[in-house]
Amino acid sequence: MAYLNNQISLFKKSFKLDKKRFFSVIIFDSLFILVSYIALFLCGMWLNSSASKISGLDLTTLTENAVNDLAALKSFYYGVIVCLILLIIFLFFTWSFFQGFIWTTILKKKFDLDYFKKFLLLNLACIPISIILFFIAVIFLRFFNSIFLFFSITGLNKSLVMLILLILFTFVFLPILLYLINFISILYFYFTNKKKILYSFKNTFNIAVKKIHLLYIPCLIMSLVLVLLSVITIPLNIFPEWITSLFLLIFLIFYSAWIRFYIAAVIAKS
Repeated sequence: MAYLNNQISLFKKSFKLDKKRFFSVIIFDSLFILVSYIALFLCGMWLNSSASKISGLDLTTLTENAVNDLAALKSFYYGVIVCLILLIIFLFFTWSFFQGFIWTTILKKKFDLDYFKKFLLLNLACIPISIILFFIAVIFLRFFNSIFLFFSITGLNKSLVMLILLILFTFVFLPILLYLINFISILYFYFTNKKKILYSFKNTFNIAVKKIHLLYIPCLIMSLVLVLLSVITIPLNIFPEWITSLFLLIFLIFYSAWIRFYIAAVIAKS
């Protein structure tokens, strides 16, 4: 009962945020999305432009033109590889830069060159973990899809099926997905406090793995809030698609900022 009361208290406290820090996080998230979109857009434009130059190449006959076409094709493929590598490196640095600012803002720490260099190393170390978490999330989503298909062919009342699926999604699958997402946030929390990579992994393992049961209620609360937001945004479907997408993105940015402050409060009290 004490744990539950503490979680309710933390949930209430998560809405009593420092507005300046909260909106700073929102701005950093928005800038990251904008910069990433511009980078992806420019990369896509270059790829389309380069692809148009090699369209219609004829390599079926061994002529001087065919040799030149083959050289152009090889140049295109090398250019694509270089472009994608540079894009990945740019997005990695951009993610690290803005996430560093976000977590130093949340925890009232100083963002400096020493922090950023170590944060880059932390994110490099996180790549295998992120891949593993991603595949686990995909497995759970496919499992949920299998359950959906199973109930769809059982012949049960559609309303009953939808109710069962909503309960499973809200109380089981979505909390699991949010836990997987917040695993990295917990790692960032510990690193930003001490700027020690091994310390961060050790404490994240102790909380997120050994004491995983303590995170169910916070993840469940995040799940319920997300479902509530989804219901609230249903009327937005009357607007054009681009307006609806813009509002959903804004809601998602605000929600993402809130859950990071919330998980920081939860971990601080664990």
